[in-house]
Amino acid sequence: MSVLLIAILMPATGTGAGQNEKQPARTKKVVVLDPGHGGHDMGAGKPGDIYEKEVALLFASLLADKLKPAYTVHLTRSDDYQIDLMHRPAVANHLEADLFLSIHTGASTLHNPNGMLLAYYDNQFRLTTPHATTAYDSLKKEDALPSWDEKSAIQVEKSKKLARLLKEKILEYDQEIKIDIQGMPLVVLEGADQPALLIEIGYLTNPADLRKLKNNSVLESYTNTISAALKAYFSDPSDM
Repeated sequence: MSVLLIAILMPATGTGAGQNEKQPARTKKVVVLDPGHGGHDMGAGKPGDIYEKEVALLFASLLADKLKPAYTVHLTRSDDYQIDLMHRPAVANHLEADLFLSIHTGASTLHNPNGMLLAYYDNQFRLTTPHATTAYDSLKKEDALPSWDEKSAIQVEKSKKLARLLKEKILEYDQEIKIDIQGMPLVVLEGADQPALLIEIGYLTNPADLRKLKNNSVLESYTNTISAALKAYFSDPSDM
């Protein structure tokens, strides 16, 4: 385990504090945002332009600022360093998060695919097309985490519901945008003990999407739609 992850996962201690003291009751939901890639792992992009790791961190930071008044928000990384895929949901689990969102962008060798992808964990998924986006870079491998207990099925259903709410709110802002919802055996979502989604906010290989991803006002508008979706999601008593 890396020194960074140990630092994240070790509980904070203070002098004179009893180890068995009860923690104060939560007053806010806890949301963990995971900016994809980082460090030597650039993600999508090309030299001389922006890389996925940069867009993911910028968007996650903007989204954190938007959500902080209503939620307790943590980022898995706050700078340009790499974190192992399987450690990312572990951070959310340690923090007993109510929601885990992994932020990415897409890329493809096909003819200018565009739009957003909202992916939830599904180990039954099989890739049947030559479509190659960075969301598939983290598909389940033989040495990935073993399947977690049966309660994961409940979290997957909640993740699907959140994906549908996100799509609804984003389309209220931009009716022309293409939004796909898919289940995939993504390592970065496996093991999460809370509803979890991977969000590709656009394609760096599509010129129109690239312009949007370079525009902070567009990115901030997406944070508004995600915030609205989270408010609707957490307002439903069935998700408590």
